[in-house]
Amino acid sequence: MKRKAYFFEIDKSKSDEILEIFGRYGYTDFYSDSRLNDTTETFHVFYDEEKIVDSILKEIDLNTHIEWIEDDDWIKKWSDSLRIVDLGYDLYVNPNPSKFEDPKDGITVKIIPGMAFGTGEHETTKLAIRFLKKVVKESSTVCDVGCGTGIISTFACKLGAKRVLALDIDQLAVEQAKETAKLNGVDYEVRKADLMSGVDEKFDIIVSNIYFDVILKLIDQLPANVIFIASGIDIGRANDFEKICTGRKMKLIEKAHEGQWCAFLFEL
Repeated sequence: MKRKAYFFEIDKSKSDEILEIFGRYGYTDFYSDSRLNDTTETFHVFYDEEKIVDSILKEIDLNTHIEWIEDDDWIKKWSDSLRIVDLGYDLYVNPNPSKFEDPKDGITVKIIPGMAFGTGEHETTKLAIRFLKKVVKESSTVCDVGCGTGIISTFACKLGAKRVLALDIDQLAVEQAKETAKLNGVDYEVRKADLMSGVDEKFDIIVSNIYFDVILKLIDQLPANVIFIASGIDIGRANDFEKICTGRKMKLIEKAHEGQWCAFLFEL
């Protein structure tokens, strides 16, 4: 059976803005594809809930085209477009384990991508994981807020953390993070939660790769005596974010950027 869908192309630097719009509407019936070295990304949006999709496309305000996609064809089409992602520092993501062998050296995390979550290719994910490598020790406990596919949580385990808690408000993300743990042979707990609400446990490291506005809400929930990795901050708001955090007596240890995105490493 064929399904009606709209597709449109954007610059990769605008990807998070588009995902934020989908998130506000709670709409997950879409997928995107791109090549590793391309600067563009193509979104495919299934037209199953007409009123919601019409509202989303009106807000996005881009030229769209209609396509008809067989139910299972989009999964194969997307999987075929993926490649091993090199995060730097001998860290890799294998987004299609049935197609690719893991690199022989370094640490590789395998994932089975879902239509609403990433493959590790985005700059914000790379930045967060690189900072994680710098601070995780064998005795570390880590909380991953907004875990998505569980890429960051899985890297935390493979880097040696003794305890990892993965949190996400989206049930699809929760289920996918569990599958990622199983696929990689690691053990971490996954919970459905709104940021850190209801989490009383103390952690050595809290890492979050989420939207700017949401990460500001998370700051209010951070405990004392913790290392905080914040990624997902667009470069245009990086200075404002730094001022907000340092104004709350958060000690800036390091910041980094790639493309249009920034990440921060703080001590509280």
